[in-house]
Amino acid sequence: MKNGFFAVAALGLVLLAGCQSQLPYATTYKMTGQHKMQAAHHWDVLAADVADRVRAALDDRVELRLLAIDVDTDQPPGPFHQVFRELLVSNLVQRGIQVAEHEENQLELVYTVQVLRHGARIQRPTPGLLTLIGAGISVSRDVTTEFIYGAGPAGLLADVAAGHLTSHSDQEVVITTKLVWKNRYVVHASDIYYINDEDYLHYGQPLRAAGSGPGGMDGVGATSMGVRNE
Repeated sequence: MKNGFFAVAALGLVLLAGCQSQLPYATTYKMTGQHKMQAAHHWDVLAADVADRVRAALDDRVELRLLAIDVDTDQPPGPFHQVFRELLVSNLVQRGIQVAEHEENQLELVYTVQVLRHGARIQRPTPGLLTLIGAGISVSRDVTTEFIYGAGPAGLLADVAAGHLTSHSDQEVVITTKLVWKNRYVVHASDIYYINDEDYLHYGQPLRAAGSGPGGMDGVGATSMGVRNE
């Protein structure tokens, strides 16, 4: 009789535990690639891409094709802000788009940069690193291509040659470009890149964490915002 009572009690506890909700366990995203800006050429690549987006947008809007574009930034002068403006102007002109030397208040192309500094994070192995410790033939998948590497040093050398290996970075930049006409967005695009930690001053001060003091959680001040350059 006692055994039957304990069996029923145990079954009740199991059913009770099963009825309680469970918190979802933490997972991560699938491995993806994100470009890292390390040279002025990379700035030019972005400027060319922005110019292509602007041209495509103007091709769809007949009433805007003959308007001149003012290229400005809402942030104080700095290496990236000064150079990127000139690269943008060059790429726009090369595509036959009218760019005003002085403000004409027609179309306005504005770009801004936000610098993010992260704390400790977990990063999965770079594609191909596992081939260094694997035996036989391993497959390493990139975002757009698939390579078959031999085991051992051959896989690592192939990764280096393919440009997969780069140093880890705790800092990112979000570069937003906006083409505006009569208070309406014609183009609004944001691009995210890793940057070398020591290069952050090219782009501006990292954003300050909410609730932190004037110097931020690690002594870094808030992102500087200034008067638009004319």
